[in-house]
Formats: sequence, C-alpha cells, structure tokens
Amino acid sequence: MEIGVGLGADHQKWAESDADLYGLDLTERAIKNTNDRFKKLGLKSNLLVGDAEDLPFIDNSFDIVYSWGVIHHSPNTPKAVSEIYRTLRPGGIAKIMIYHKWSFVGYMLWMRYGVFKLRPFTFLKEIYDKYLESPGTKAYTVHEAKEMFKEFKMLKLIPYLRTGIFSRRKQGNVMKDPFCE
Repeated sequence: MEIGVGLGADHQKWAESDADLYGLDLTERAIKNTNDRFKKLGLKSNLLVGDAEDLPFIDNSFDIVYSWGVIHHSPNTPKAVSEIYRTLRPGGIAKIMIYHKWSFVGYMLWMRYGVFKLRPFTFLKEIYDKYLESPGTKAYTVHEAKEMFKEFKMLKLIPYLRTGIFSRRKQGNVMKDPFCE
C-alpha cells in the first residue's frame, strides 16, 4: 500500500511488479490522474481517496506500506505513523521518507527568509512551515523520528544530507540516485 500516490510514478513501479496493490491519496485529482495513467499502461491498483491519519483499512492489512515524502505534510504526522503501524502486518516492512530537519535545503531557506530578511533568529520549524512546499510542512531530527516510530520493532533511520541538486548516474537502463542505494 502506498500513501500519497501523487501522479503515480512510484506506484507504477509497484504495479509493474504485479503486486496486490492499494494506493491512497488525499486528493481526488491525484487518484484520477493515477487511474488514467494506469488505464493507459494496462496496470491495476485499488486506488482511493483517503487520509493518512485515518486509514480506511483493518488492522494488519499490508505486508508493505510505502510513503515517500508525504506524511510530513500531514497536520498530525505521529498519527499517520501510528496508522501505518496499525495497518502493517507483524513482520511487515514500512518504507517511509520524511524530511530531515538539519538539511541543506533548510539552511538555504533560513538564509533567504531568515538572515537576508534580517530575521536570523527565525527557527527552522517556522521556515519549513511557511516556505517549504506547502504550508504546514515539517522536518524532523533523528531523535524526533525515533520517537515517532518507536512502536516499530526494527528501525533503520538514514539521514541523507543533500544540496537539493540531485546527482544521478545511469546503471543499466535505470537512473540511480547515489544517496538512496
């Protein structure tokens, strides 16, 4: 199950593996676009509009829950994490990406909206909330992430520091991001 299918690019990769697939997004537009994409490609998924903070699935529904760059936009990210845990089967895998607080992007935004606006004491929390993508966007320290995901039996946190410029290299017919290997 993917939370936040967006335009369906990642979801397409899951569908191409012939998975019994579910996809959820907060917007009808995202679900419509992904449905249209899948029809053209002959792919299948159970797509529905829904909220990560209140997943419409019974407990222990999924072997894998995937959400890449989505739940940190949720008003209550810890609630979304709790819902992921609730719907994940024992022994299942959750692959989740949330923004890291101490990032180059955060510091660049702080320079622009803090230092250059003569507001150097502006906290990164406010910078992310007001200036990164959409209002209410959050970023977390490793400690905060560990606290949010404390229910999970095994936890592997990997903070990646990036400049915001994606350096990719070709590996076979696939472009690989060297930070995500």
